[in-house]
Amino acid sequence: MWEIHDEKGMNSPVASFIGEPKEVSDRYRFASPIELLPLNINQIIFHGELDLHVPVDLSVEYHRKAIEQGDKVQLIVLPDVEHFKLIDLSSTVWETVTNSLKTLFEV
Repeated sequence: MWEIHDEKGMNSPVASFIGEPKEVSDRYRFASPIELLPLNINQIIFHGELDLHVPVDLSVEYHRKAIEQGDKVQLIVLPDVEHFKLIDLSSTVWETVTNSLKTLFEV
């Protein structure tokens, strides 16, 4: 992710949180979900198609690799949704998120 921000000339909130990648590369490996696969847990990934902060391709790739490694993972790409709308409790998208999570945890 930091590489994408670097290419776009964006200040990375990740770098300000865990340090510059060139200085603490091990932290990035430990914090990268794709590097931790398989997780061996059920997962739902929600991603807004209009997300300018985190490209949807990252979630698509994670989903593909997780499935290849035997994880049970569902990817839900939400059209017309940007990065922060996904966690806005007042948005209509929030109902999609909560309903999907309820389904995941049904016994």
